[in-house]
Amino acid sequence: MLLISWDSSETRPRDGLLPSGTHSNISSAVAQSRTSILDLLATLEQFHGPQQPSFPTDPYEFLLWWHCGYPASDAACEKGWKSLKEQVGIEPRRLLAAKPAQLAAVLRPGGMVPEVRAERIKEIARRVKDEFGGDLRAALSVPLARARKILKSFSGIADPGADRILLFAEIVPLAAIPSNCVHVPTRILQGPEGKNYSASYREAQRAVAAGIPETFDARIRAYLLLKTHGQQICKRTNPKCQECPMRSVCIFVSGR
Repeated sequence: MLLISWDSSETRPRDGLLPSGTHSNISSAVAQSRTSILDLLATLEQFHGPQQPSFPTDPYEFLLWWHCGYPASDAACEKGWKSLKEQVGIEPRRLLAAKPAQLAAVLRPGGMVPEVRAERIKEIARRVKDEFGGDLRAALSVPLARARKILKSFSGIADPGADRILLFAEIVPLAAIPSNCVHVPTRILQGPEGKNYSASYREAQRAVAAGIPETFDARIRAYLLLKTHGQQICKRTNPKCQECPMRSVCIFVSGR
């Protein structure tokens, strides 16, 4: 069977928030920077406008959506998702009844290796039906470590994906960070990101956890604004610094 590597930004980090008391470089930088995480988000919202999720927020539906496109992106996943809902349906019984070739054909608008993605989607449907009684959301109403373990047992989901699912499903108000945009708060509040992705991810999480109220609305807002800014302006490579509304206070810009 063809093996594919899902978005590395989802599979790199394997750890969650650091224990309280752990040293945080970004926390120190925030105290010394010319802005705060709350000010940062306010400016980004004024620039980009209020944001809404572009993906399903139900845990089961998100797992399906994530495999509807490859390479995974909002646009690719949405194309496959729309095709899947219209031509097959997303209920476990419909997905399990569909023939692999039919399912692969339906997923083809979402990009590469539709046959592999069809297998993954069938596996999700089977597990949700057989292991979780058709209600994955209810199965996640357990201690956080157990909920993360359940989600990470599905292909393509690591801690960032698990935290996003738990946040947007309003199960746990975690300080989830868009896994491919962790450099956004790091650059603005601290300066150039380090080469250790896991460390950068943890620092970004701590910045949000320390500065954003522990509510679903506040942390969902933070996630979406950081995601939009990272995708449109503060790109990982070739960032559009001259267009950035944070350029006057961004430590990354001042240190370049």
